[in-house]
Amino acid sequence: MRFSDFLILMLCCLGWAGNLVITSWALGSNPVPPFMLASFRAAFVVVLFSPFFRLPIPERWGLLLIVCACVGPLHLGFLYTGLQSASATGSAIVSQMLIPMATLLSIVFLKERVGWKRGLAITGAFIGTIIMIYDPQDLSFDIGLLYVVGAYVAMAVGSIVIKKVGSVDWRQYVLWMAVLLLATVGPASLLFESGHAQVWESSRLPLLGTALYAALAVTIFAHGQYFNLLQKYDVSVVVPLTLVVPLLAAIMGVVFLGEVIHQRYYIGAALILPCVYVIARRQGVKP
Repeated sequence: MRFSDFLILMLCCLGWAGNLVITSWALGSNPVPPFMLASFRAAFVVVLFSPFFRLPIPERWGLLLIVCACVGPLHLGFLYTGLQSASATGSAIVSQMLIPMATLLSIVFLKERVGWKRGLAITGAFIGTIIMIYDPQDLSFDIGLLYVVGAYVAMAVGSIVIKKVGSVDWRQYVLWMAVLLLATVGPASLLFESGHAQVWESSRLPLLGTALYAALAVTIFAHGQYFNLLQKYDVSVVVPLTLVVPLLAAIMGVVFLGEVIHQRYYIGAALILPCVYVIARRQGVKP
């Protein structure tokens, strides 16, 4: 990977980590509904990228819509619902399951080979995730983190399908993802969420600030550049480098939100992150 592309990916990781922190604050400390927040985020992107409606429809339009559905409504629907109760730190660690899940999917759909060491690492990563999302004190699973896991399953699927789309302008990807997101979560917010006027009056700043940050730093920049990089490099090259996201999110979560890192987070991270490193190293990549 070229050094300039590596720097772009690191900026993407910083944007994703910051998004977990600011979104956790907006949804957890303010009465902001998740679908309403996602709707405003999508609306900002559609307005900013509306000139690109003039671009011709991509040849593999159906596959592009599948990618947009995975990275848009499915990913954000699960993620925003989970961040209402899950911490940014825990969510960032669990987000690294994107790497073993994308690896598993690449074996099935891209015919990549996995040796016994990577197989054990994938198993260890899944065990670490179970430890993180299971709360032994309540003898139950952390529902917020379960939703976050679902969000990154959806993104892993999108990461694999992108390789089948072919050459598509990244601006089209960002625009149509936002259109599909607005078309789905907008009606969902009206149907399943209430008190929109009260939220606008009491929590306008968290709603607009978080939505604008997510639109600019994540949807337009991070997702757009991530899409570009996945078209230029193999999934096994790009995805493992996102390992820095939990480190950045944990630092910001503790500093800005005063989050407490639970013991099961340490145990889960001690399994997930080294296993992710093994997966990446066996692919010839130093994360």
